[in-house]
Amino acid sequence: MQCRVCGTAFLGRFCLACGWDSTFAVSLPPGSAPPAQESQTLVSPPPPPGFVAYRCMNCGFRYIGWYCPECGARLGTASSVAGLRATGSVVWTIGAIAFLTLLAVNLIAFAYATSLIVEGAIAGGPREIPLYLLLPFPWGESVDADPATFLAYFGFIAAVILAAYAVFVIRDTKATVNAFRRPLVDLRSRIESRSAWISTGQVFLAALFFQVVYAWMLQLAGFTPTAPPARPVPEWYPYFALANASVYEEFVTRWIFIGVPLVAWAAVLRKSRPSEYTVPAWRHLIGGTLNRDSPRNLVVVAMVLIVSSSVIFGLAHVPSWGWWKFLPAMVAGLGMGYLFVRRGLLAGVLFHFATDYLAATVLLTANNLAVQVLLVLFVLVLVGLGAFFFVWYFVYFAGLVNHWAVRWGFRRPVPTPTTPPVTYDGPVPWPYFLVQRMARPGPPEPSPGAWSGNPPAAQAPWFGGGFRPFVCPRCAWREAKYEDGRFTCLQCGHASP
Repeated sequence: MQCRVCGTAFLGRFCLACGWDSTFAVSLPPGSAPPAQESQTLVSPPPPPGFVAYRCMNCGFRYIGWYCPECGARLGTASSVAGLRATGSVVWTIGAIAFLTLLAVNLIAFAYATSLIVEGAIAGGPREIPLYLLLPFPWGESVDADPATFLAYFGFIAAVILAAYAVFVIRDTKATVNAFRRPLVDLRSRIESRSAWISTGQVFLAALFFQVVYAWMLQLAGFTPTAPPARPVPEWYPYFALANASVYEEFVTRWIFIGVPLVAWAAVLRKSRPSEYTVPAWRHLIGGTLNRDSPRNLVVVAMVLIVSSSVIFGLAHVPSWGWWKFLPAMVAGLGMGYLFVRRGLLAGVLFHFATDYLAATVLLTANNLAVQVLLVLFVLVLVGLGAFFFVWYFVYFAGLVNHWAVRWGFRRPVPTPTTPPVTYDGPVPWPYFLVQRMARPGPPEPSPGAWSGNPPAAQAPWFGGGFRPFVCPRCAWREAKYEDGRFTCLQCGHASP
């Protein structure tokens, strides 16, 4: 569009040269300043050799000019909101590092506990393998297995836990590093990273905050939370039980009550509307297939399944822990259900393992007072960081509700101003030309000159001005590759025309 104050052509909401806000509906002749807008026109000099783009200190947007086209901030200035975002990014960074540290400590504790479990199982029993279903309370029996059967079963449990680490190291390390490299003012890109490490850590910290604060509130009310009664088992058995719960409970809860029903429902929907339901039905068994822009029927069913499976998960803890455990277990179940549909079954296993083997680490170091003090301080730090993510997920859920209300037709979207196409009779001003040139990741660069209307069809399609991120219209992922004249989403494979 063309600025109605200084005449500069630009992409975005704000003029790159004078900061004029394009949402003003008043038609003004060139040279006239709209209300509450700066009337001074600044002529932006050509960029120096090797120059790429400025990064806005307020929103992190990259651009060339005197004003950010995304938020309107002047070059080199930042608002108080940017300071809050930067502070949030610091808290986010500490929280992510703390969670990754916890996973490393848990893995070391699991490696040591594995030797205890193997030696103990070979030396003598009982070697009980719990086999139960949730109906909704646990129903089933524990089987006292022979050493070979028990060790084979434990090998399966250990393999699933190690697979969760290995898969996410291979698949999500790059996304994790990219999230840490984002500018401090770009808090949303950090929190909404597609890394399973990041998502699992954020949900874990938020759930941990709720569980600890809930237990403290019960104590302040005069009720002391109780633990399950001690059973006559070998010293090594609790470490096996905690590892087993991390995997087995995910299968009997999330896999059975979310994955299996989603497979059946998706199979029915694919028969009626195959063009809309492109994800194979069987993939819902392993999770990680849904997002906010998935088909409405699947999203609604998934939300119902997440809530119902969380209630069942909370009730499953009542017989051994008491009714006080229902609410914190249900909240943790909501978090693991969300991770199942968003990041996959292994993300839920990682969440469960982080929770349970934190307790195993406490048991392993019970005779070392110094380590116990460090663990208590570390947990307090995790709880404090969890408050930030707990509040964030309330904001995130409110945004989801608003998104679905607009997408599903319950509420009208906020109208955006439209501007007729601009026809240029002379050379294109350099800020407009360079921002367009850098926004095309792949096609040949245009030569500045006289042209009118939109860019030629052979060039890359537009997804906003400057360095605005790509957003997949199907799954809302923000990473894509440019190939054969179109953008292809790296998450779902959708090719934008």
